[in-house]
Amino acid sequence: MRGKIPGSDVREIRTALGLTVSQFAAVLGVHPSSVHRWEAADTGFAEIEGVAWTVLAALRKRVLAERSGKRAAAKQGELITNELALGGALAALLVLLLFAAGRDE
Repeated sequence: MRGKIPGSDVREIRTALGLTVSQFAAVLGVHPSSVHRWEAADTGFAEIEGVAWTVLAALRKRVLAERSGKRAAAKQGELITNELALGGALAALLVLLLFAAGRDE
């Protein structure tokens, strides 16, 4: 998958999560220079593909929904961080189950 997202939204998502560029890059599985490039997109939009796009699109939807002021930014970041941690835990569990079943592809 691939898509475009405003560079300012990438920065807003990262700051809502309370993450540094390096930490955010690690969550997305990309190099920190990619995050820098996206945030400083010359055209205003960053082209992103793969898993990073899928994660950013979902996070963007959540951040934009929360932007309406229903929750404070700190609470919003905390909720999203918790969701990411749960997703990571589920992915790790899947890998362990596949490994245990002898399907460590």
